[in-house]
Amino acid sequence: MFALKRFYAEGTPGPGLLVIEGAVAAVMGTAFGYWLFPKEVSLVCVFLASIASADSAERLLAWNRRAIFDEGWAPRRANLRLTALILAMFAGCVLGFSALVFAVPLELAETVFSHQLEDYGDATFATLQFGNMGSLFLANLYVLLFFFVIAMPFRQGGVMLAVAWNASVWGATFGVLARRWSESDGPHLAEAYVRVIAAVTPHMALEAFAYVLAGFAGVFLSKGLEKYDMESDVLLSILQSVAGMLGFALICIFAGALWEGSVAGQLVQWLS
Repeated sequence: MFALKRFYAEGTPGPGLLVIEGAVAAVMGTAFGYWLFPKEVSLVCVFLASIASADSAERLLAWNRRAIFDEGWAPRRANLRLTALILAMFAGCVLGFSALVFAVPLELAETVFSHQLEDYGDATFATLQFGNMGSLFLANLYVLLFFFVIAMPFRQGGVMLAVAWNASVWGATFGVLARRWSESDGPHLAEAYVRVIAAVTPHMALEAFAYVLAGFAGVFLSKGLEKYDMESDVLLSILQSVAGMLGFALICIFAGALWEGSVAGQLVQWLS
């Protein structure tokens, strides 16, 4: 985001600034979306937030390339660092969308984020239900493949669009669940939100890590196919990195589905 560029060390944003940038992008995207297209703000805010974050994603990709080709970083190390930095922005987006839910009347929040909340109806945290491991894994696999495929033609723009959408779903949902619980004789709002986050963070973190990793695998594959010959050693190295990233992402979503299907429900009952 242009307002924060002056603070980027050597032109590359760090994790702290990326958390701030993600939160600002979420708030600004929703505010301008509501101003311009109030009836479609739940979708427009995602596009505006992803546009606001695309420049930093491009800078991080440039850093990733320099780290591997100029500074001698192992591809695995550089790619994991890249993913962690984007997750910092993702976390900021989640907090930004949740903050918006807290800042406006609950009915307005449910209207603004109608598309994000449509799968939850009138659910509260105490009544939150999870599916079985198999269905969860298949659903998460579909999202993983979406991240990978959309990154092929749209590159970092596709990654940030997918990041912004998932952040808006999770941020709005966690905020609304906490408010509904708090306003129906539950704990204080801050405590309710912390309990919601504590219940979903383990599998949410695994899923978010997997999705971002798959998205950047698509970016690397797209750029490699464009720049290098099919027989080149560089392209072979890129293909190996992409395969490794996708394999690790699959392990993460399997672990996330296993946790969500077997432990998350018990966490909800305990924390509620």
